[in-house]
Amino acid sequence: MKAFFVRLAEAMCFALLVPCFIWARLPLPEYSRFTAISQLLSLLPGFSGVFLRRVWYRNTLKRCGEKLIVDWLAVIRTSETEVGDHCTLGVANWVGWAKLDNDVMTGSHVVLLSGKAQHGFADLETPMRLQRGSKRQLHLGDNVWIGAHAVIMQDVSSGTVIGAGSVVTKTFPPNLIIAGNPAVILKPRNPKQLKKDTPCT
Repeated sequence: MKAFFVRLAEAMCFALLVPCFIWARLPLPEYSRFTAISQLLSLLPGFSGVFLRRVWYRNTLKRCGEKLIVDWLAVIRTSETEVGDHCTLGVANWVGWAKLDNDVMTGSHVVLLSGKAQHGFADLETPMRLQRGSKRQLHLGDNVWIGAHAVIMQDVSSGTVIGAGSVVTKTFPPNLIIAGNPAVILKPRNPKQLKKDTPCT
């Protein structure tokens, strides 16, 4: 019975979003045709907002798995982002160009950047706003838990737990607890899994 009502709610949300889907197919810059709608939908609270955002992203992202939860004020910036099954994005998240595998969950105010070189700043004679950077797709593996207010600038391995307020600037091996600014290894999730001198990139 619960599954029936979920499907019914999603069908109603789809009907409400038809004008948005049409708008998203117009020959406009992505910020206007996709990001603006995502920002508008982020303002809706409660279960109705969750369902509307789920249906929106399911029909507009490059890939969107089952049972996505995008909480209040959270926005996925680009339609090129890919999301796996059972992912939860917390309150006021900002997600750039990313690929999330299954079972990723984030606390509030988490930022997933499109890599760590989005903006150039080496040329001292040119304003930084005019310097070109480079974007890349950030990859988060399966079963990742990210604490509130973390900033993710580099890929995250499967099974990682990231402490609140952390800034992740390099990729660590899987199944570790990391935290800090910049993030470092605190301990393994299971002490038997950690080997001495485990490399990170």
